[in-house]
Amino acid sequence: MAQKYKGNGLVGGIGEGVALVTSEGIAFNLGVDEVTGIVIETGHALEGECVAGRVVVCRSGKGSTAGSFSLLQLSRRGLAPAAIVNAQADAVITAGCVLAEIPLVHRLDTDISTFSSGDTLRVDGAAGTVEFIK
Repeated sequence: MAQKYKGNGLVGGIGEGVALVTSEGIAFNLGVDEVTGIVIETGHALEGECVAGRVVVCRSGKGSTAGSFSLLQLSRRGLAPAAIVNAQADAVITAGCVLAEIPLVHRLDTDISTFSSGDTLRVDGAAGTVEFIK
């Protein structure tokens, strides 16, 4: 049986994909290129990685409210994450996920360090769950 973790679902929907994990926050407005979906923030642990179709697992968002609209632009271009899992979601990430219809879960009953980039995850934003899938 797959391992499943429970948290608080903030934006409903189901998202599955390969995880992209960092203990850092992500600034979607300045740290992710809206045209390519690639993390461009210099020195960021995910620099050079593409968020498109991935389950992004990170501490939280960072940066200004423009990050919400950056998530929407990524979605319109087909480059949005499949889902986002935060240790502690902030208003910018939450609003962006609502606008872009990206499932969002936070405050899991495990630390986000449980997950590694390359894991395949299924996020259920309505149920507030994240599970490993094969």
